[in-house]
Amino acid sequence: MMISGYVIGTEVKWNEDNVLTTGIIKEVYRLSTEVNLDGQAKFIEVSDDVPSYLIEDHDGNTLVLPHTDVTLKSSNLHT
Repeated sequence: MMISGYVIGTEVKWNEDNVLTTGIIKEVYRLSTEVNLDGQAKFIEVSDDVPSYLIEDHDGNTLVLPHTDVTLKSSNLHT
């Protein structure tokens, strides 16, 4: 069963090198595909019905992360 995931414009957070980082979802990938990312061709693999996201972080950098690596920015995992 496909995880519905988040939509474009959703603010998310993730742990990067033990630092909590935030960003905004710019694209949602539900099927494996090849995209141009920062001038480089990158293959986005979507497996186990889990979407992946193109995210722009707070510094303006773009990266791709699977749904399992991100949570809503507004969520508090400690409560």
